[in-house]
Amino acid sequence: MPNIDNMLKEIDYALNVLFEPVKTDIRDVNLKSNDKKVSQRVMRVNHMGEVCAQALYRGQAYTTNDTSQKRIILDMCEEEKEHLNMLNLRMNELEGKTSYLNTLWYLSSFAIGTFVGKLEKNKSFGFIYETEDQVEAHLDEYTEKLPDNDQRSKEILNDIKIDETKHKNTAKDHGSVELSDSAKKLMTISSKIMKKMSFYI
Repeated sequence: MPNIDNMLKEIDYALNVLFEPVKTDIRDVNLKSNDKKVSQRVMRVNHMGEVCAQALYRGQAYTTNDTSQKRIILDMCEEEKEHLNMLNLRMNELEGKTSYLNTLWYLSSFAIGTFVGKLEKNKSFGFIYETEDQVEAHLDEYTEKLPDNDQRSKEILNDIKIDETKHKNTAKDHGSVELSDSAKKLMTISSKIMKKMSFYI
């Protein structure tokens, strides 16, 4: 059973993810108003995804009893945190707002992570594999949604995809098993709902 210190540590981490201020004096003045609005929405969705990634990984690490598995997951989480920092910075450059629903997404994703962390090791890594596989497809889709002249945002998403592929391969290397079709479908549906809502809110 995780102790109170670990619980407080996770609360502090969550607050840092959700509310840490990011400042930049740089503004993207190269995009027209309509293009900038599209980029804001696309990058807001990707920012939401990285918030969820933090919560999923922290939740899994919180409940797993396997020390080596915990270390692997936390290492992934650190790389995902860099993605979040990149997207925070880009959102500021675009003068956009992150999703008002991020707190809800974090809490729900953390809860899912804590459940997955209690599963057998191969199933836990199977969840990571499927998550990253779906994220790869998502990044391809949302890179295409960006305006043609928003090369900076496209480069950020392409850089993020490199790490997501690495995480997927890491899960595979550690014995991930394929999830059931129903589990995959549920993950896909949930993701679509969250992305649709975060695109506008």
